[in-house]
Amino acid sequence: MISHPNLNNFDEITQTVKDKEDRLSDTLFDMIRPFTMGTLAARSSIVKEKGFRPGYLITLLLLFPFFNLSAVRSFFLSGFAHLSEAQKDTLFRLKNNHRYNWRRFLYLVSKRFTVLAEENSKRSLPNSEASSRSGQSTCMILDDTVQHKRGKKIEGIGRVFDHVSKRYILGFKTLMLAFWDGVNTIPLDFSLHSERGKNKKRPFGLTLKEIKARYSKERSKESHGYKRLSEMTQNKITTGLAMIKRALRYQFIPDYVLVDSWFSSKGFIKAIRSYRKGAIHFLGQLRMDKRKYACEGKHFTARELKQHLKKKTRRSRWFNARYIEAQVQYQGVGEVKLFFSRFSKQGAWHLLLTTDTNLTYNEALRLYNTRWTIEVMFKELKQHLNFGRCQSNDFDAQIADTTISLVTHTILSLYKRIHDYIPLGQIFRKFREMLLQTTLAQRLWNLFLFVVTSLIQILDLRKDIDELIQRIFHSNKAKIMFENLIGKSTQEQLCTIT
Repeated sequence: MISHPNLNNFDEITQTVKDKEDRLSDTLFDMIRPFTMGTLAARSSIVKEKGFRPGYLITLLLLFPFFNLSAVRSFFLSGFAHLSEAQKDTLFRLKNNHRYNWRRFLYLVSKRFTVLAEENSKRSLPNSEASSRSGQSTCMILDDTVQHKRGKKIEGIGRVFDHVSKRYILGFKTLMLAFWDGVNTIPLDFSLHSERGKNKKRPFGLTLKEIKARYSKERSKESHGYKRLSEMTQNKITTGLAMIKRALRYQFIPDYVLVDSWFSSKGFIKAIRSYRKGAIHFLGQLRMDKRKYACEGKHFTARELKQHLKKKTRRSRWFNARYIEAQVQYQGVGEVKLFFSRFSKQGAWHLLLTTDTNLTYNEALRLYNTRWTIEVMFKELKQHLNFGRCQSNDFDAQIADTTISLVTHTILSLYKRIHDYIPLGQIFRKFREMLLQTTLAQRLWNLFLFVVTSLIQILDLRKDIDELIQRIFHSNKAKIMFENLIGKSTQEQLCTIT
């Protein structure tokens, strides 16, 4: 079992699968250890209060998805509770503490990822290939997704519009900032949002009685939990810009910021260009709306400009698309480049805007397609890593749980990067199977010890148990039989455990 208080010692779990030495270096525990969770937690004001070290408890929470568990209570009701001496109240205290800086913790994990990834690249890649990779453009990606919830008493809960199902659902909007380093997309920051709506009789899509019944607790205004809660009703563009500025302070410096049409306002573009003395460029999709662009001494809307330049339509064989590009003046922003795209004869025209006027159409579209990686990350988080499944009423627990999901994704992304870009779903299933096998092997070993001890007592054998076990394992026949028992039972009972 995972023994308290030594966070860095996983031997009691990994010992039982020591039949293959190379397997020990291929486990989830060996991927967690280099991230030094205890140190990063201490640097994030996540400090020990009672008994167990926060790094140990965070590591335990990271394992929940691999046990097919999404809640603290389900862990203690499962057959895996013996893995930890910590009680459920200990984990609840960790998740519900409003003084812990989970935002800084996620940034520090992401910084640690970049260090470990760079170390691996230097070991595994020739100098020429490493330098070519380092020359790739880096991007920040800002996007949102929905966390579905069930309880109407969750703090700050409300109905938000889901653009996938085209309906309002109970939950939070999660605004997320991710960083693309040319190989992986890793999460840097996030905020949870509610939507008040226009119906004054049903703010947040709830009745006044339901709003009063929502959970609430006192927090000091200086606490990190209070600041995260206050973000819920902030404008997402304002919050997104604050995230980007914060990421820059942590030295995540992108070449481009990628967004969809929802964030492509004039104010947002101007703000991006003001960072790092104009070294960061904007690239985003725009609506074909009524905003004006100056071209050839005249002002046009996007539709008017497309019609005006239709004779300059070109074809991109790389993307099998028709496109029009135009270098224009955008009031308040300056010189920008517009790309109109259509991917079929009957298809609609789409508009991209970039402040980097040196980009070609193919380069711009290739870069913008990088934005799809955050959608893939959302899918992986929801499908495998318990993203949005927390049903705690405490908003601090919602923040902690979302952070844990993102940290787990970052750890698996490093494994994916090192091991030939295996799909994350395949990695998850592999680690989960290994962890379940290990747990089952430990339980079988305990059962073996119980049987041997019982036989000594029942048969009144005057032998010490350690001496008897040594004699058993000095017998090659007995050793082979026991190893076969562990192997066969592990494979046969995996389905039962899952």
